[in-house]
Amino acid sequence: MFTSYAHAYAPKKTGIKEVKDLSGKAVGVGAVGTTPAVYWPFVFEVVGVKPGRVINAGWSDLTSQMKDGMIDAVATISGLPWGSLIEMEVLQEMNVFALSKEQMEQCVAQYPYLPPGVIPKGTYKANKEIDLPTVTVWNFMVVQKDAPDDFVYEVVRKTFENLDILIAAHKSANEVKPEAIVNSPIPLHPGAVKYYKEKGIAVPDKLIAK
Repeated sequence: MFTSYAHAYAPKKTGIKEVKDLSGKAVGVGAVGTTPAVYWPFVFEVVGVKPGRVINAGWSDLTSQMKDGMIDAVATISGLPWGSLIEMEVLQEMNVFALSKEQMEQCVAQYPYLPPGVIPKGTYKANKEIDLPTVTVWNFMVVQKDAPDDFVYEVVRKTFENLDILIAAHKSANEVKPEAIVNSPIPLHPGAVKYYKEKGIAVPDKLIAK
């Protein structure tokens, strides 16, 4: 589907400018079970950062807490741009940051399914002039292996035929391209394989379910 980028943000007045500055701070990571809430604690452990408190709450709640000065920073893993950060930038100057080169290398070495990526400059006011290298998480759809082939085929086909609807809902859907499927970490359902082959995509043998 599309890429989610690990990045964090804090009001400029806090002086928090990089991930290591989050040690001892109150950091929101989203509701329990969400991608950021699952992954960021692992990232913190790998790079040796120990927040004073890790707060699990919905994004609107975390935004309100940041406005009220109840938390210091928020760490997310999301498509671009992240709406909550855009909202905060309307109200005050913000710092946005990701992982240092060394931290990225540590994360990829420990968790190779977190490939490196780049948040392009200009995505936010706070990174107007610089790209932000970081680790990423690919979003993908899963289905039971015994689901009917024709059903899965139609889901995949209709997804790609209606990308304009997805893009209207969120810009990150610009990344939804059939050829990206070759990066899948798990085998493909036969219904999906049929669609991709029709589109001329060379599906690797490792992705053909046995």
